[in-house]
Amino acid sequence: MTIQIGVSTLTDLPRGMNPARRMEQIVDLGAQADEAGLDVFGVGEHHSADFLVSSPAPVLSAVAARTRNIRLTSAVTVLSVHDPVRVWQDFATVDLISGGRAEITVGRSAYPDPFALFGVDLSRYDKAFTERLDLLLRLCDGDDTPWPGGHRPPLVPADVVPRPVQDPLPVWIGAGGSPGSALRAGAAGLPLILGYIGGSPDDLRRLADLYRAAGGTQVGLAVHFFAAATEREARDTYTNYRDFLPFPVSAAAFDGGLRPGGHLFIGTSEQITEKLARLHDAVPFDRVQALVDWGGLDAGAVRDSVYRLGAEVAPALRETGRRGTRLG
Repeated sequence: MTIQIGVSTLTDLPRGMNPARRMEQIVDLGAQADEAGLDVFGVGEHHSADFLVSSPAPVLSAVAARTRNIRLTSAVTVLSVHDPVRVWQDFATVDLISGGRAEITVGRSAYPDPFALFGVDLSRYDKAFTERLDLLLRLCDGDDTPWPGGHRPPLVPADVVPRPVQDPLPVWIGAGGSPGSALRAGAAGLPLILGYIGGSPDDLRRLADLYRAAGGTQVGLAVHFFAAATEREARDTYTNYRDFLPFPVSAAAFDGGLRPGGHLFIGTSEQITEKLARLHDAVPFDRVQALVDWGGLDAGAVRDSVYRLGAEVAPALRETGRRGTRLG
């Protein structure tokens, strides 16, 4: 098995930073990931002032114009509040621009902001997500039979255009720690990407086991990542930027995440590779997406970290996946 390795951005927008400059950094990040030989680039969707991007598709289109090989995905599209037809059209367009490299990763949202903004009852967000996922998958399969509707009007037989290069357009489900999301993805036969933002490898393993028992076959992980020349540099950099994160993280949580079994992948390339390989022993994963520009990290530090991911971490981790064994 070859492990896919990529980067994602949640598009954190530090207070006082020029939005146009931040957008330039995000598009540059996608180009850097492609140059580093990585497999996938993801852009998050949020609807608050702490983040820049509310619509990943146009940003991914800009990245597509500057890249040649890397796959391009949302991380994630909040399908609970969006019209699946519009989502389909946006990402089919990205697929055409990129020459067949687009994916859609859909989720229910970890934040309440989009529900009020788009007029969706928060108490019914799971039902809205389930219904809209059904329609999105029908569109991916080219199914033009009438669709009864519910949270959006019924869809009569119609040409939903454009058609993408890929047939079908890949859809992943993104989830946090919800067993229901893991079961839903497995039952639908969809790839699942889990946000590893706390807890333990045992917690992840339980979710992955639920998913695979329900019929799922591909598991990805999203992790916080920062690689530097020395362990001290990596830890100091992470600590210095902790106060700029858009959500509170205690010193105890940081310390726990940095331990060998913790969820933070911060250190030298060798340390991170070993930690990821141990995690792969516990939870065999098919993809890892590294969150690399959290908290307004300096662009130069991010560029160096992405280089180390592509040149040093990725080759060793891919070899681990091929052998099915841990390094060391």
